[in-house]
Amino acid sequence: MAGTTSNITAPAALLHAGSYRLKGHAPVRDGDELSQPLEPADVRAFWDNMRPEKQAESTHATADPGPLKVLELRELLTTIIHKKARKGAVAMELYTQQCCDIYESLDGDGRKAFLRMLAHEFCAPKAAAQSAAREYIDGASTEADPAKYAHLARTLRDALTPQYTELFDQINRLPGGFAFLVHMRADMLDYIRNNREDTAARAMSDGLMMKLETWIIGTLDLKRITWNSPACTIEKLGQYESVHAVKSWLDVKRRLGNGRRCFGFFHRSVPMEPLVFVWVALTDSITSNVQTILQEREPTLSSGEDAAKCAIFYSINSQPGLSGVDLGNFLIKRVVGVLRAELPNISTFCTLSPLPRFRAWLDQWLTPDCLRSPPNDVAVPMQAQDNLIASVPGTSTWTAALKHIIDSRGWTSDQITLSAMEPVVRALGAHYLVNLKRGKGNVAYDPVANFHLRNGACLHRLNWRGNTSYSGLRQSLGLMCNYNYVLDRIEDNNERYVRDGIIACSGDDPFISRASKHYAKL
Repeated sequence: MAGTTSNITAPAALLHAGSYRLKGHAPVRDGDELSQPLEPADVRAFWDNMRPEKQAESTHATADPGPLKVLELRELLTTIIHKKARKGAVAMELYTQQCCDIYESLDGDGRKAFLRMLAHEFCAPKAAAQSAAREYIDGASTEADPAKYAHLARTLRDALTPQYTELFDQINRLPGGFAFLVHMRADMLDYIRNNREDTAARAMSDGLMMKLETWIIGTLDLKRITWNSPACTIEKLGQYESVHAVKSWLDVKRRLGNGRRCFGFFHRSVPMEPLVFVWVALTDSITSNVQTILQEREPTLSSGEDAAKCAIFYSINSQPGLSGVDLGNFLIKRVVGVLRAELPNISTFCTLSPLPRFRAWLDQWLTPDCLRSPPNDVAVPMQAQDNLIASVPGTSTWTAALKHIIDSRGWTSDQITLSAMEPVVRALGAHYLVNLKRGKGNVAYDPVANFHLRNGACLHRLNWRGNTSYSGLRQSLGLMCNYNYVLDRIEDNNERYVRDGIIACSGDDPFISRASKHYAKL
């Protein structure tokens, strides 16, 4: 499909027949292929491709961009953005296709150079914007004709619009172009993480995010994902799972089995690849640790799925390129509706959520001054303080004892130490969730807490040893939290949190209650 323009030799087309194929990933099956039965070997092959080492090998083997000159690439982008192609829409599609092919052929450094050039050389031209602004200001005071005034406003708006938005619009018109842009934005975010001073790249990423958010409206389909779903869809669950790592295809099969659910939003142009998905466990009561969910070979429900009383949302994930696009909120609400219709006995909709920044905050909070003289803004019971000090001989404060424990190795297997730590860590976790705010506002510091509280959930319970995996211990010392979606309180909770920063609570967790009361007294 791709040809040659401006002496650029493009590799074979990667966007074809309504599907998008990212190098190193399994292809999207479409058309007549979907009517063919999937063999076990297909599933194993897809799963093997998902493994990081396989992806690395595949990417290394296929990435051979050749001698692409920056000048030639710049000329191609100029042709697309300024619509210099004179052969109509088909020619523009071919030019845009070629640009996508070139981008896909580049290695990591090449993509960074491409994105840097796009952000800096194809942003809004300053001279044109300044000229249009002066004309608009002059016209606002002298122009009486509404049509001419509207023309000046349109000219100013066009001058302030970055030029690369035309490229994004053209790519979105291609079959599979939406998925391409989602992956391109993931590359942008990766570049920005290592180049935080590049404000032009950040502005480009934000602009693409807003376009993706607009293009998504009215194009999403909610689907349940099962073990009988297409293999490439099941593959994506493992690839995009960022909360609880998928270890094998048997692990996925267990998560999709009896007493479990998985739902995702799919864009209609990419029907095999979930943009965002949520894992759900059907249980008899609110679960306090994720090990119970992930390690059970067969979930234990008293009388089968129909008798389940709780739906536990234990992991929500979206594609990296959709960071900042709020799809999780709508997904949870839609899934709640589906589960209520399917299983009317379920009356509790709760999460089992991580505290991703708790350990990092704690390390910063335990300053030398804090170790010598613990601050009084954390409501740690006196008996708990004494017990923790007693568990570490030679320490005189509970903060020093805690610092010594979490910096040492082997504390996770010492039952005496774990017992002494539990009330202290839960008290600190409650303080972290209830009292810590982002900046000078009323927004919760923890991003997961802010997400659920903004959606109208209640802070329900802190769970010690809720996640004993390496990742769970590294992020939060194993602490997890339940957020309870009490359906008749969601709107009121949302309004109070957004307006006043008030955190709604449910349940009877003494540490959350103590933290709330202690904060009110300060």
